Amino acid sequence: MLRPVISRRQADLLSFRWRVVRAFAWMLVPAFGMVPAGCVSALKEPRPIGEIAGPAPPPAEGPTPVDARTLAAQADALFSGRAPDAAGLEKVRQAAQAWLRAAAAQGAGIDSLLAAARAEVWLTDHEPDPGRREEAARSAVEAAQWCGRTAPADPECDYWLGAALGVQARERPATGMSALPQIEAAFRRARDARPEIDEAGPDRALALLYLRAPGWPTGPGDPDLGLRHARQAMALRPDYPPNLLALGEALIKTGDGGGGRDAFQRAMTLARDRAADGDRDAPEWVEEAQRSLRTRL
Repeated sequence: MLRPVISRRQADLLSFRWRVVRAFAWMLVPAFGMVPAGCVSALKEPRPIGEIAGPAPPPAEGPTPVDARTLAAQADALFSGRAPDAAGLEKVRQAAQAWLRAAAAQGAGIDSLLAAARAEVWLTDHEPDPGRREEAARSAVEAAQWCGRTAPADPECDYWLGAALGVQARERPATGMSALPQIEAAFRRARDARPEIDEAGPDRALALLYLRAPGWPTGPGDPDLGLRHARQAMALRPDYPPNLLALGEALIKTGDGGGGRDAFQRAMTLARDRAADGDRDAPEWVEEAQRSLRTRL
């Protein structure tokens, strides 16, 4: 379950996370298909949380919030205005900073670290500037690392570490070979502990990893294993469009074009219903389903 600091926007966050996992999966081929000779470690000692956050911005109106609860509420409001334009991107940048500042407060738990990791991964997927994307990916990994250090047994920390390492590998391909086993292990730990996270996100993420990663001996790619995890995600959350998108890809990769077409069409129908209800990210799922029907079959 999501934690109280983000419960007010639970449905909104659940919907946007598919974009995170999709961004992770799309990087697999470029990151691992051809890795530079000088590989770089994917995990390093993280910077202090306050250093990741950077200096507090000058207040626009009134005093700058300093306590963790107020900062988290401010971040929550900012993130709800996310959009892939200049104003929306700036809101997410400010939200990530506010969550990190909240996480640095005395006695803070992992809620703000999880939210910061999500926001930084979102930025990695949307920033137009390569330098900003790389910095956001680095911050996402570090927030997830601090989450794991604060709560070593929490599977959400593992889940977001896997996603953060994935987008970092996309932005810094030299980290790819180092990251790949760590990504797989992080998603597997999350899946074993709490498979229902993020609408069956661990199984969905593993499905995409095995479908899109290179196969043996270069990587763990295995379409049959990908299909197995896609089916497991569907068993947990059968009406969640991203799970159907993953299943459709898995069916096509394993030779069932008709089944894949049915899964994409069902995903498109469900996503359109969600878009009509105001889901911010459902239109992107509709586009993904349409694109898959055009290009994968």
